[in-house]
Amino acid sequence: MLKLTVAVLAIALASSASAAGWRDLRVDGSSEEAFVKSLEAFKEQLSSKRRYVFGEALKDIWIQGEKAAQAEQREYTAQAYYAQLDGLGYDEVVTYTDPTGKKAEQYREQYAYYASRVAPSPIGEPVTSPWPDRLPPVVNEKQCRGCGRAIEGATR
Repeated sequence: MLKLTVAVLAIALASSASAAGWRDLRVDGSSEEAFVKSLEAFKEQLSSKRRYVFGEALKDIWIQGEKAAQAEQREYTAQAYYAQLDGLGYDEVVTYTDPTGKKAEQYREQYAYYASRVAPSPIGEPVTSPWPDRLPPVVNEKQCRGCGRAIEGATR
């Protein structure tokens, strides 16, 4: 009985440590290399659903920054994008363009819709994530000079 209690306690501690892990992550926008490393850390810690929402939020932030730069008749650079994101955690990124959280909820619903309609894998098990081993596409390289290289396979 003691072994069972210890095993359950160990599993509970491991899962809570894992949950706290992604909540403590921050985007490092000090350089392109640091940015890539911080996104890789998010990729390793986030669930596939959170990776999807995070990636869509990153794309929205780029688009919003580019629109603002165009309105001010200036160029929006990757360095400006990194600086905007520097120090932000998951929750801050996903609510950056919409503090109400409605966009993030829409992305969760999109993900759920997509995941529920993905064809079964060849071995008969359903595929639950459109991006099982990487972050979703962030931005189109034509939209973001330098950002498309931030994550391998980051273009749509």
